[in-house]
Amino acid sequence: MKACFFGMGSIGSRHARSLKSWAERTGRRVETHAFRSSKGAPESGDIDRSIAEWTALEPPYDLLFITNPTALHYETLQKTAGLAEAYFVEKPLFHTSSLPMDFLDAFKGKTTYVACPMRFHPVIEHLKQRGAQGVAGARVLCSSYLPEWRKSRDYRTVYSARRALGGGAALDLIHELDYVRFLFGDPVRSVRAAGKFSSLEIDSDDMAAFILSYPERVVEVHLDYFGRVPRREIELFCEEDVLVGDLLRNTLTSLVSGEQTVFPKEDIYEKEMEYFLAKAEAGEETFNSFQTSLETLRLAEGGESR
Repeated sequence: MKACFFGMGSIGSRHARSLKSWAERTGRRVETHAFRSSKGAPESGDIDRSIAEWTALEPPYDLLFITNPTALHYETLQKTAGLAEAYFVEKPLFHTSSLPMDFLDAFKGKTTYVACPMRFHPVIEHLKQRGAQGVAGARVLCSSYLPEWRKSRDYRTVYSARRALGGGAALDLIHELDYVRFLFGDPVRSVRAAGKFSSLEIDSDDMAAFILSYPERVVEVHLDYFGRVPRREIELFCEEDVLVGDLLRNTLTSLVSGEQTVFPKEDIYEKEMEYFLAKAEAGEETFNSFQTSLETLRLAEGGESR
């Protein structure tokens, strides 16, 4: 099996480690290439060969990973269409849904996947199995302090801080909107409010809030870059209980009875990789294909999913 990564930053390196870990567990041989903007030796043993020129690529690849900055996804996918049978793109698919999308027809019949690791979180998996029946309302929160995300780097220089690169709370924290669609489906109406409200030195939105209306319920989503205490939670307001899922502590708590379920800590990125590779080997489509992810992007931008 042969794979190629476009982008070897923190998230690309993480996926490369997950791929290597899968190969070691399953006894598979995976040759991994990394396309880089400049020549140099691989940064780790997870990459077998670095490539600096398009002419040096060695298609066909079995797997192609687009893990460069969001603003480069569109151009990279255009250039790599036809080079592989299965495509893994880091979230979100693109930095805007207003671009022409006709070229995506070239990926029909291929396995396509846009990263949605929160679907593999044990709390979200449990809630998916539980189902949405009896949930009259839900509140979703993702809040943390951007300068503490990568303490070794100046937060003002990362893509999250720059609107032109696809930064901003709505796109950067799109995982919450993705798992809301995963749990509840598409809303019939959505309202979005977003902007920059803190003193962070960024030009992207540092907060976005959504109200998603369904025939049976309303879901509120709050996303921000300036919360000093990290929180990632989902509250379910049910007929006879209120359930609070804490995605940082892996717990699901009943506020009525006080009963708490603690889920085992799992590597959701390795689970995600196993899922993608199983679909790729079978030549099947994933549950977050390019088209499905594009609908989530439209929702994040304030439009209606189609």
